[in-house]
Amino acid sequence: MKKLAKAILILFLLITLGSCGNVPSTEDLDKDIAELTKEIKVTENEVNKYSGGLLKILLEIRKEILINTQLMLEQKRSGLKRFIHINYNIDGNKYLPPENKNDLLKNIQDEMKLLQNDISKARKESNRYSGGLIKVLIEIRAATLENSLAFVSQRELLLKYDIPFYSIIPKSGNDGKGQKFKATPGEDIEKF
Repeated sequence: MKKLAKAILILFLLITLGSCGNVPSTEDLDKDIAELTKEIKVTENEVNKYSGGLLKILLEIRKEILINTQLMLEQKRSGLKRFIHINYNIDGNKYLPPENKNDLLKNIQDEMKLLQNDISKARKESNRYSGGLIKVLIEIRAATLENSLAFVSQRELLLKYDIPFYSIIPKSGNDGKGQKFKATPGEDIEKF
């Protein structure tokens, strides 16, 4: 009887420890969530400086990217704290992280450095002007780069924590030449 109990205990430990092989630490998640919280507050303060316009819209977009990223990480953390393994299915197939995950993370980090450098250059250039159209255009360029950085950062965090990244870009057809246009049938369309 003792041998059976030991065998069951060993089997239980192997299953438990085996399923924890690729689990991120909640400390890392908490650190990344805290960083996102800081970025969201900074972005909210920037949004509140404007009453409207393109810059405000770009800042609000960045804020939403950061909030969505934070929510995805909080969901992952919540599951880990409750020992709930979250599985992702895409088109009925279990999501598996890419085999070249580390290479992809390195490429993303390199891209983030380039974007941060471009943002820094745009901010320095913007500081040369006290106002006017040129300053606004440079600020718009900087805000657009910051949105790109938020998207790339989101991609990095999702890849880091094995959360699938859903692309809104449709798959291209026609040997990479894009989707073939199909007109909606009807009399009005055929007039043109």
